[in-house]
Formats: sequence, C-alpha cells, structure tokens
Amino acid sequence: MSNIAARPTIIFAALAAFAAVLTSCNKADNSPGIFGKNSAFGALDSAVRADRVSRPDPCAYLAAGEAESFIGKLKMPPYRATDDGMGDVNGDHCMYMAADGRQLLVSAGANSGAGKIIQGVPNMLGNALAKAGVGGMDSAAHRVMAETKGPWDQATWIPGGSLFVAKGDMEGQVDVSGSSGQQKEAVAIATLMVPRFGHPLDYDGAKAVAMAPKPKAHPASACDVLPTAQVEAAIGALSGSPEADPDGTTCKYHVASDKGLRTYSVEYVWQGGRKNYNMLVHGMSTLGSVMGGNIPMGGLDSLPGDSTTRNMLGGLMKMVGGGGSKAATGAVTQVGLKTDTTLKGPWDNASLQHGTQLLAVKNDVMVGMDLQSADYDKAKALLTAICEKL
Repeated sequence: MSNIAARPTIIFAALAAFAAVLTSCNKADNSPGIFGKNSAFGALDSAVRADRVSRPDPCAYLAAGEAESFIGKLKMPPYRATDDGMGDVNGDHCMYMAADGRQLLVSAGANSGAGKIIQGVPNMLGNALAKAGVGGMDSAAHRVMAETKGPWDQATWIPGGSLFVAKGDMEGQVDVSGSSGQQKEAVAIATLMVPRFGHPLDYDGAKAVAMAPKPKAHPASACDVLPTAQVEAAIGALSGSPEADPDGTTCKYHVASDKGLRTYSVEYVWQGGRKNYNMLVHGMSTLGSVMGGNIPMGGLDSLPGDSTTRNMLGGLMKMVGGGGSKAATGAVTQVGLKTDTTLKGPWDNASLQHGTQLLAVKNDVMVGMDLQSADYDKAKALLTAICEKL
C-alpha cells in the first residue's frame, strides 16, 4: 500500500520489511545484504520453505466453535488458505472468516527453527541499522517484538499483530491482524492450539476451499471505477486526465484550487480488504510503542487546534511528502492530526487516521486515500461515491 501506508520511523520500516520476508517465502530471494540467501533472514526463508513440504492440515488445531468465541459466527467452514488469506487446497494456513468480515488466520507444523531466528531479529536489525549510521535501534525493536509467556517453549508477539509460538518439534502462528489485533486474543488462541501439537483434530480444511470468497470483479484500471462526472461532482473539475499506476490499483485525480494543486490519490485492495484495513488501523494505534516508549497516539488529537498550529502541520506534511511548491496543504490544516474510527457512510467501516489518511472497507474491498494535499470534505465525498459503487 504505497500511498496510504503509515509514514513510519526507520525501525517500523525495518520491521515491515521483515514481515514482508515472512509473508513472501514462496518467492525466490536473490537480494543482497541482510535479506540475502546467506543471511539470517535467508536462513529463515529456507527453513520455512522446507517446513511447508511436510506441513499438516493447518485447520486441525483450532475448532470452528473455538474460533467463533473470538470473532463471532463464521460465514463458512474453516478453509485452507495462503498466507494472504486466499483459498488454496494446499494452503499452509487456515482461514476462519466471520459473518461480519473479521478474519483469523492460523498455521501449525514442524519446527523449522523460525522462532529462534525471529527472536534474534531485533539484534540483527540493530546491527544492520548501526552499520547504516543509525545506532541504538535494537532496544526499540525488542520493545516491539516482545517475548510472550504461555504453554510453549518460546513465543514472540509482533504488534498489529502476529504471535509466533514453538513447542518441542512443532511451531505455529496466530494472525489476528484481520480481527482485533490484540495480543491477549492471539495468546488465548495459541493456548488452545499448542496442546494439539502432535495430536491434531480430525478435520479436512481443503474441502471448504470451494466456499472461499472470490475476488470482487473490478476494472483493470483504478481510474475506471467511477466515471469522470461522478468524480468531479465530489471533488471539482479535474486539472488534466486521471493518472493510473501500472498495476491498476491506484488512481490520482488532480484539482486546481486557490490554495494550490490538490491531489486525491485513491488506492484499492480488491481482495482481503478487511484484513488490510484492520492491519493499518491496528498498526497506527501501536506506532507509539514503535517510536520508543509508551507514546499514546491518541494524544495527537489533543494538539492545539488553532489555525496557526494546523497550518504549521500542513506545511510539515507537504515538506515530508515532497508535494512541491505548487501543491496545496492538505487535510491536517482542516482537522489537525485527528483520528476518527466512527465515520458514517455507505461502507462497512471507515476511519480518518491522524488527519493524513482516509480508509474504508466495503464487501472485503479496501479503499485508501492519501490526504497530503486533499481537501478533507471533498475527499470524504469521493470516498462516499466510490463505496456506493462497490
């Protein structure tokens, strides 16, 4: 999510990169440095790939009824899935999808040694960043990737959030990023799963794959989701043609205003939108701990709301985002660094995140808008028009 992802600190970016390694282990890795084949991350990649060859049915460690106690009534029976939640009869994860769209993803299998490597990640990141001239970040990473107590040999919690556990020759993962994002929920689920290591339930998760949701039909280009007339009704007359990115997931609309050029960048996640939405919301809520302590991100809402402060924030966002001298200052000049997760409209859920992003999910499709140079009310009108279309 290039345009709508949180603007992170260095350590948060490094952890995100690490997470990308974990979730992309089926791809060839020819990269140099700490992510190369001969690095510790490369060893983690190889270990996980080898483990997948003999991994048992991942749906055999948590019963459907048990999952419902955490996410509510299931929409369909648990099914085997890939690590991004897509149904796959050979998938090494199990998806539990609730009727209200919440998602729980778990896996279990032979111990690949990934847990020990994960525990060493903070030190590895600290060393790598120190070589790059950014020292002292390993302690911050240790605060983020905390060891967790329970009926296992070792476990590591990554906020946002995933719990990795190991017991004897077995290991598992509980991913609650698509539901609550809460560590206590992940720990409770893992506590149910771990005693079944070596004693799985009698369940075939491949049978339910046929019932897994399919991606929503959509245009090849994000700029074709709404006709121009509807876009202009929301944000005003366009200044030039909309700009679509090569992969078709993002469209940028430009509008001239008396405050400068406004850009409304809209990005779509066509499948797994609910999970992506929750991950972003949960991730931003934990950014304070990533920044090095108990920094309450809600405190940003309490910054002075006078026009001078908001204009200063707008200028700062413009400078950080590289908007250029002709770009308008964005929504923070109107709403400050406000967060609002109670927005009402034609969506399943929507939120304003610290005055810089608008996020919404509708029918498992996520829509994200960067508000760096956008007018807030017009951006919300555009989001409304899009979600009515979805």
